[in-house]
Amino acid sequence: MKKSHIVSLILVAALVGTFIATFTSTSRSVGFAEAEHMFGEECKISGTLVREEPVMYDPETDPTLTVFLMEDKSGARRPVRLMKAKPTGLENSESLDLYGTMKDGEFHATEMLMKCPSKYNENNHVLLTEEKESRS
Repeated sequence: MKKSHIVSLILVAALVGTFIATFTSTSRSVGFAEAEHMFGEECKISGTLVREEPVMYDPETDPTLTVFLMEDKSGARRPVRLMKAKPTGLENSESLDLYGTMKDGEFHATEMLMKCPSKYNENNHVLLTEEKESRS
């Protein structure tokens, strides 16, 4: 067999492996209620920050822990322990996607994605237009 055939086979095998790994992700999108029954299995929970409750982050005590309350899409609220420093803009986020596991009624998140408000939404556009007109 030629070297080019061997290299091609290895490349195809790597691409197939990447394709399979992409589409067989271990993270499932669930609510808090379902995550509590998944005993240590990693999952994804989408929801919003409960703004009435404080976000606790003390970098002097533990710079890799942020604790807050989140409400999932079904309205269930649970404490979240994010194993990272407090993300900038957390309080202003529109929605959160957390990846992790449930333990003792708390969600232990290892990763978090935030959707922040867009500066291009309709309300901001109207305000910017009015501001420009008042300057003229």
